[in-house]
Amino acid sequence: MSDDGPQRVSGPPHRPLGLTFYRYVAAEALWPTLFALLGLTTVVLTKDLLGFSDLVINRGISGSLVAMIAFYEAVPITALMFPFSVLMGCLVAMGRIGADREILSLEASGVAPARMIGPVIVFAAVMTLLSVWLSAFATPWASRSLDRAFEVISLEKPWARVRAGSVTKFGGWRLDAAEVSSAGNDLESVLLWIPDIGETVFARSARISATDVGSIEIELRDGSVVLPSNSGGNHLRFETMTTLLPDSDKQVERDAEKHLQGLSFADLDQRALTFIRTEKKRMPRAAIEYQRRIAMPTATLVFGFLAAPLFLMRGNFSRASGGLTGLLLTIAYYGLVQLGEGLIQSNQVTVLTGVWLPNGVLMLLAIVFLLRVLRRKVLGHAFDRPRLPKHKTSKREQRVSRFLQLALLTFGVLVVAYLLIDIMERLDWFARYDATGLEVLRFYGARLPLLASRVVPMSVLVATALTVSLLAVEGELIGMRSCGIPAPRALLPALTCALLIVPAFFTLNNVVVPRTNAIADELKVTEIKVRNAAVKIRTKEPREGSVWHRARNRVLEAERFDPDQGVARKLSIYYLGEDGLPVQRIDAESAHHIGRGDWRLVGSSLIDLSGETMRLGEAPRYATLGLKKPAKVDTMHLSVEALSERIAEVEADGHDATAYRVDFQVKLAQPLACIILPALMLFFAVGGPPFPGPAQNLLVSGIVGVSYILLSGVSASFGYGRTVSPVIGGWGPNIVFSLVAGFLGLRLWRRM
Repeated sequence: MSDDGPQRVSGPPHRPLGLTFYRYVAAEALWPTLFALLGLTTVVLTKDLLGFSDLVINRGISGSLVAMIAFYEAVPITALMFPFSVLMGCLVAMGRIGADREILSLEASGVAPARMIGPVIVFAAVMTLLSVWLSAFATPWASRSLDRAFEVISLEKPWARVRAGSVTKFGGWRLDAAEVSSAGNDLESVLLWIPDIGETVFARSARISATDVGSIEIELRDGSVVLPSNSGGNHLRFETMTTLLPDSDKQVERDAEKHLQGLSFADLDQRALTFIRTEKKRMPRAAIEYQRRIAMPTATLVFGFLAAPLFLMRGNFSRASGGLTGLLLTIAYYGLVQLGEGLIQSNQVTVLTGVWLPNGVLMLLAIVFLLRVLRRKVLGHAFDRPRLPKHKTSKREQRVSRFLQLALLTFGVLVVAYLLIDIMERLDWFARYDATGLEVLRFYGARLPLLASRVVPMSVLVATALTVSLLAVEGELIGMRSCGIPAPRALLPALTCALLIVPAFFTLNNVVVPRTNAIADELKVTEIKVRNAAVKIRTKEPREGSVWHRARNRVLEAERFDPDQGVARKLSIYYLGEDGLPVQRIDAESAHHIGRGDWRLVGSSLIDLSGETMRLGEAPRYATLGLKKPAKVDTMHLSVEALSERIAEVEADGHDATAYRVDFQVKLAQPLACIILPALMLFFAVGGPPFPGPAQNLLVSGIVGVSYILLSGVSASFGYGRTVSPVIGGWGPNIVFSLVAGFLGLRLWRRM
């Protein structure tokens, strides 16, 4: 030290960031982005994969064609999830860099933390180019290719969409069959509503075939038509009747918004202008699709610009903070998407303003956060400093807490992914019926349990993989192995938590989901659709409140059936014999509910066919119609008890209930996946040393989860086709994965 006194020590100079650092940040963000993109796309697509296996196994559709359909459907989902995945990748990468004190090292080297915004934005800009290609080119190509694939199915197997117990529409005609062969072309106990004569044709059996031009020809065998008493009460019998089903030469229909995805920018612009001239409106769906196709990829860049300042504002850098922050930000973004859509439909803003509203709000938020970050220093952050807990916790409690946190985080991310896809698919439907924001919130409040039920097993599986990965990274697995402690025993509390989730998942599937799904359907029918009659006329949909329904030995028709008001109008009740043909018909001007499912008939008349001749007689004054409006059978939304009742009804009518029995076994077996899949993952991940890394564990968990879903679809399809018993069809995946888990567990036990 010189005699001139103490010298001023200057900090390190502000150094520019080199290309190496840009590559480093990109590499850190790339893998989380790809994993999030692949995982979310696959999870969302799995809801359709179950139906694909039935097309291949039972309906005769080629496996290559079904695989191409799955790929074409995955492309738009990938484009939609791309901005979200980039955001997650950037935040997770910065969380890793911050948690490992690398940001602190950068500032000590003279690099301000705000300088990290540059590499993140560059990475997001490159990803934006890929997002533009996906949205502007890949998605339209995939949409057009999907239409062509559906056209092939319509020509080769036009009956592929016919299902037992479900009404299939062909133009204004409606077809229902109590029993459908596994191939889909042989039907038993058939109802065919023909609007031209306003009557239902009954037949013991029918066969569907394709004509040379791709139309569906149906041959009804041993059937009858009963005309009402005001038409003379005629009863027409026939041995065979062959007719073409209207609009059956058209390909499998997708909604209008899905068709817009296949149009080019020029076609969208032309369609929007034509709509404005003819409909005199400012909000054509084509214009919204045009702007959204540009705004969605731009959101990738906006998220990148927001990610760095948003993360640097946090008081604590950690690995998990990135995923949680990305989850909350994505919810906010798609909430703004819905808000913009509502403002467009209410004519309060233009299409341009409404579509770009989410990007504008987030960009403004990013600028505000950036200004705040520029005033802060990274040394003010906590960097996961150790904190002394108020109460001492054991290692077991810490592992349970970590497992539950990761399970909840994974569950939240997957539910949000499903929710976002579902909202985007229904935006056009909400707009068509002018749904208010409150109606949308109530609808999704009721629908959320159904979406949540689809991701519970996958959430537990991924949480197990992440828990074991963190233990391996922190060296605990090596420590336990060195001390002679079996890792499965140490992780037994996590498996116990998974075991406790099994009854909760069963309750969710069989108690909560059926009830909330009924509420969602009721909101959709009685509030959203019914409010706007003009819209229904314009879209040429069947009038809401009408009924055409089979219930055991009874068929009910009504122009209007309102169980809430207790009123039915213009109704006909058919009572069927053992052969499925009508033995009695009752017509009434109206019916009024008097309690316990009984209804008082007004202006009723009766046609009796039970004897050798037709007889017109006095109709009863009362009939049992039920309290609820009949609905299309969907076994996913039925409880185990309700499904058992449905099986009993079908078999009491003399029909085959194999499909329902398979679904019954699936509902019993599905909750056990919450313990079988995590056990399999645990035995795989602790089989070292060397132990698999986090990326490998996550990849294997994804493969296991998707394989389970695919095998569930394949096994159920074999059950539907009677190749295996319903028990094997429902429990097959659990048996296979239990054997794999047992093999891995036995191998691990021998190594200890």
